[in-house]
Amino acid sequence: MTAVVVITDLVVLAKHLRLLDLAEQRGVTPLFVFGPETPAEELARHRSDPAHPLSRIPDEGLRHVTDTSLETVLRAVTPWLREHAVRAVLNVGEVFVEAAGALAQTLGLPGPGTHAAQVCRNKVLQRLAAPALAPRWTLLDTTRSTAADGWEVFPAVLKPASRMSSSGVRAVMGPAGIRPLLPDYGADELLLLEERIEGREFSVETLVRDGSVLWAGITAKDTNESDTSFFTETGHTSPAPHLTPDQERLLLGANAEFLRSVRFGTGMSHAEFRLTTDDRVVLMEAAARPPGDAITRLWRLATGMDLDAALLDLVLGIEPVIASPRRRARQAYLDHPRGLLADVTADGVPVHWVSERGQWPDLLPIPKEAPARGHAVLVSRHHGDVLGDQSDSRGRSVSVVVDAPLDDDIDAAVLGATWSITIHTVPVEAPEEVVR
Repeated sequence: MTAVVVITDLVVLAKHLRLLDLAEQRGVTPLFVFGPETPAEELARHRSDPAHPLSRIPDEGLRHVTDTSLETVLRAVTPWLREHAVRAVLNVGEVFVEAAGALAQTLGLPGPGTHAAQVCRNKVLQRLAAPALAPRWTLLDTTRSTAADGWEVFPAVLKPASRMSSSGVRAVMGPAGIRPLLPDYGADELLLLEERIEGREFSVETLVRDGSVLWAGITAKDTNESDTSFFTETGHTSPAPHLTPDQERLLLGANAEFLRSVRFGTGMSHAEFRLTTDDRVVLMEAAARPPGDAITRLWRLATGMDLDAALLDLVLGIEPVIASPRRRARQAYLDHPRGLLADVTADGVPVHWVSERGQWPDLLPIPKEAPARGHAVLVSRHHGDVLGDQSDSRGRSVSVVVDAPLDDDIDAAVLGATWSITIHTVPVEAPEEVVR
């Protein structure tokens, strides 16, 4: 029996549950490894729900492991390798990138490669691999006792080398601003201090086969950096608006240069860049996996292309179906009041509690000239969660997904969809008022 091993966590797979149907359509059995970020009780709850796709996975087709090390992954998958003809290893989350990359390469299966996987998990290695794309940077000494010595480039950014979701990324205005931030990091964490690049931020999503780019799309990003000391992403627009053809070529060229520098093999990459006012392209970070948030769904709305299918086809050696943009789609995160999350309501746009349900809605593309549409309100927190600062991606709570014809005003479309959305909270001192 042929199979594909999917290595992931519940919060990520909730966006990619179509992989079950897509694998079965291609005649392969999906086998799932869930990691330590998957709560056992939530996994059990969804698997016991006949309406949830995870209920279709038999016990012998699922492993739930306690860490992300290669050794642990090997213990989980080795019995499958004896029982199935494994045709592919597919990683759809950040924390298993290195282990999945090593496993695929060792089995002689398509994947980004062990080198690319390792580099894409460490921002210091990314700076070393592609120095022409890097900002000015330094590595803080191991004791951090001389953190600011010799560094004169301010404003700057302090960031941990191996975290994700903007966790721990902080703005630093001068030498005195460094030391107060250091207790927020683990004693063994590798810290980067680098110049703060002013300019618009973009990501480039890429489908790659044997080092050749088959498709690439540019997504524009919004962050909360203008109002805070954080760099949390608050919106994505695919394809990115307000770019000249030359600027598009610069971003796509920088992305291709990075992929070459890390010898990226096969799979999907997600690289984030800043474009300065004088059109300098600077690499912020890169990942050897599908993008986060709703970006894969934005590209499906914009192009009609199914990136889940394309990703699976790549690792199975099947030619993926690709397409060009015909609409523009945006995910916009909303500001939220402080307190315990009680409810989210909206007029005319369906509300989906994606974290609680463990399942994202399947947003289908519509005709290219159809009027702007609000497709979904996505709630990424649980009832009763405390809403506070959006200091990283996990602090966000509610977003809306909208698409419109390419030439329409996407800003107006988003405003039209968000005005009726209300995030209801109650004081932290009154948890009994939370509606469950």
